[in-house]
Amino acid sequence: MATFVLVHGSWLGGWAWERVAPVLRASGHTVLCPSLAPATPGVGLSTHIAEIVALIDRHDLTDVVLVGHSYGGMVITGAGHERPHRIRQLVYLDAYLPSPGQSAFDLQPVLRDACDAAAALRPEREAWLIPPFGFETMGLTPADLKWVTARARPMSRATHEEPLPGPVPGHPHLPATGHPHLPTTYIRFGASPFFADAANTALRRGARVLTIEDAAHLAPITDHERLCAALGRTSWA
Repeated sequence: MATFVLVHGSWLGGWAWERVAPVLRASGHTVLCPSLAPATPGVGLSTHIAEIVALIDRHDLTDVVLVGHSYGGMVITGAGHERPHRIRQLVYLDAYLPSPGQSAFDLQPVLRDACDAAAALRPEREAWLIPPFGFETMGLTPADLKWVTARARPMSRATHEEPLPGPVPGHPHLPATGHPHLPTTYIRFGASPFFADAANTALRRGARVLTIEDAAHLAPITDHERLCAALGRTSWA
């Protein structure tokens, strides 16, 4: 059995895994679903990476299947760089797959434009916030859309502007690219248009790439049974 640490995407929280975690636990896995730090002016990508590293250390976790959905891909990449000896595998769910020095906005400039447009509707004093938007395009039923919208919270803009840090000094085992030699699986959601380029990048890097056909971007909510089946397969990789 595996220890899963599930890292949520933008504007969500640990609650986004409420349908996934019980299924994995029923199969005998240990599952942790942290909520990343909420928006304040000082919170950025490095804050969230540090939180996941601290969780792994605090619980003395080893052989971890570290899973990131959407923005969570930025976070698990950074945590994998810092604690490669504790990670069994990185699993990206329709997620960013960055290299050191890249930010989420670098990888998806169109998102920067959308965030700028959304932020323009907020008071000027809140320009450092990215408000939730776009859930209506992510395959949710009306009931789930209402549920997600009620729980979603703004993010600090720095989470998407801050680049992924480079490899940690003192780790000579890291290759020249800055990527630890960690087994990686990329799970693409077939009905989501957002991360096709990331899936292709994963394939070029030698990752195993799986596709859940017809799954929308919020598959942890809309298609949790097929997602859990795919995650179960990654736990044995």
